[in-house]
Amino acid sequence: MRHQARRRADSGVSGDRHGSRGNRLRRQPLTRRAWAWLAVIVVAVLTAVTIHWWENRPLEVPDGFSEDAVAVELVRVIDGDTIVVEADGTEERVRLLNIDTPETVSPHTPVECGGPEASEAIRGLLSPGDVVVLEFDQEQRDRYGRLLAGVFTTELFINEQMALQGWGEPVYFAPNDRYLEVIQQAWGLAEEAGDGLFSEGLGCRVGEPVG
Repeated sequence: MRHQARRRADSGVSGDRHGSRGNRLRRQPLTRRAWAWLAVIVVAVLTAVTIHWWENRPLEVPDGFSEDAVAVELVRVIDGDTIVVEADGTEERVRLLNIDTPETVSPHTPVECGGPEASEAIRGLLSPGDVVVLEFDQEQRDRYGRLLAGVFTTELFINEQMALQGWGEPVYFAPNDRYLEVIQQAWGLAEEAGDGLFSEGLGCRVGEPVG
């Protein structure tokens, strides 16, 4: 009997100890510092999710374009008639349809008269990070794998602007002639105005290398 009573007494003491300890643990509230750190973590997670969504959001094509048009982001300008864009996470080279500007970066051709000026002209129309819309013709790629497209901003048709400034000469590679007539008209206006390659102050002869 004495042993049983002692065991019951010991058991009761032990239970009280565990119970009081558990109560103390349960009753401890989060400190202000803990709440502050929790808030920082939540904000950081939400910010990361928002940035990821923003960087990977689909770009919308404005009204007025054809069903096959795509909106992409400009990565860089290569020369007067070639740019690099990012589409669906992939970089693509784009050759502007129906214009041809003097060479500046070809490994097989020296820098041609008007080439640097043409590159500078298109950089005045487009900047890295700009969203542009690509419109296509019958053949969407050339033999080098480049996309062939009309390039548009919200206000400008870049192919036409390069011709209008006198740097983008009309060119036709069958069967793509979608913008040829527009380019020819713009080129004619540049000739009348003496702009670009028609300028008397160009300082070099068109079609010849410079430097």
